[in-house]
Amino acid sequence: MKVSVIVIALNEEARIAGCLESIRWADEIIVVDTGSSDGTVDICKKYTDKISQSEWLGFGPLKDFAVSKTSNEWVLNIDADERVSDELRDEILALSSNPAIAAYNIPFHNFFMNRRLRFGGLGGEKHIRLFNKNTAGFGAEAVHESVAVRGRTGKLKGHIEHRSYRDLSAYFQKFNLYTSMIAREKFQKGKKFPVSAFFRIPYEFGVRYFFKLGFLDGVAGFIYASISAFYAGVKYFKLYELTTGLKE
Repeated sequence: MKVSVIVIALNEEARIAGCLESIRWADEIIVVDTGSSDGTVDICKKYTDKISQSEWLGFGPLKDFAVSKTSNEWVLNIDADERVSDELRDEILALSSNPAIAAYNIPFHNFFMNRRLRFGGLGGEKHIRLFNKNTAGFGAEAVHESVAVRGRTGKLKGHIEHRSYRDLSAYFQKFNLYTSMIAREKFQKGKKFPVSAFFRIPYEFGVRYFFKLGFLDGVAGFIYASISAFYAGVKYFKLYELTTGLKE
């Protein structure tokens, strides 16, 4: 079956080539750039001539926009900080279109501080990334977007390698952006600051580090559990700031 790959990019010149190199086997590559000021677009032109520009709409709407540009039924959704493994590539190329399957779950190998995290909630992570656009699509979430599927979901064995953060400074840049986006989204939906936010940070740390065995990932596992717990709390602290008018 023919596959179109969609990629959203913004100032990703350091990583976009590795991403596109891992998907150059695809029948079609669609890139949506949201205003890069570095060499991202020039790099993308080496791999595809199907590059569109868009203002920032949030991840869900942007990916829906990218899907609208595809010419094939089957779509693979990849981010600029991700790589398709050779095993996954071969598995997708061997697939035949099956009307009984609407989408496929794909395993993730997540890296943090140059180490693959196998515990703390990340070890068995899977996401729907390959789907038939006639029976699946993105929601309106601005961040942590998901695919809604009408039909049966299959499973693939090959993985996507996810290297989201070059270092802790890059992590906290994305941390600040994403928590603000989530807080704004909740605020626009009329959500209020929940009482559970008072306990969110210690609860999240306990779940990731102890219950989900994050301590087995060593120092990297401890750091990841700590800042992930803080992330879980900060998005609600920012919501409180918005709902009380404390934000200037």
